[in-house]
Amino acid sequence: MYWLLLATVFVFFDCVKCGCCDSCPMYADLKAEIDDLKAANIPVAFYAYLSGNLAISSVSTHSIIKYDVVNLNLGNGYDASSGQFIAPSDGLYVFHITTGSRDSSHAVVELISNGVIKDITWADSMDHKDRAVATTVTPLNLRKGDTVNARIGLAKGGAVLESTTHIRCSFSGFKVH
Repeated sequence: MYWLLLATVFVFFDCVKCGCCDSCPMYADLKAEIDDLKAANIPVAFYAYLSGNLAISSVSTHSIIKYDVVNLNLGNGYDASSGQFIAPSDGLYVFHITTGSRDSSHAVVELISNGVIKDITWADSMDHKDRAVATTVTPLNLRKGDTVNARIGLAKGGAVLESTTHIRCSFSGFKVH
């Protein structure tokens, strides 16, 4: 990495002398590599959760869950308005989903990467009047621009995905390297 930085400095000074920086293909390539290196070294981590219960009657199969309270968003990869995380750089990431259901309900929540199911939670309180919680921890090797989100796989019953003081439905992730 240091040799690249050193080479960039020499090329930059050559371009400055000749005045062709904006049109020099070598300069543009090196600038793009420097930008990629900078992006790769930015810490990436997010934590978002549902601000309240999500009525099972209001969700349909394969709808993306939009976790609307964002407590942490280093690297700005998570977008609460779409419910999607977009990888700002290549690397190994770890994602975590917590799903809670209540009172004769059950819910399957899927972790989706680029449209493909990577992991599944199933919180099942269908046969009892109580709460159930399910979690996942999923490592994924991502490329810059890859998307990850949580979506409803199946939701059934009379109550809710619970996100209260008792259970918090959440979606989080971080870049390992």
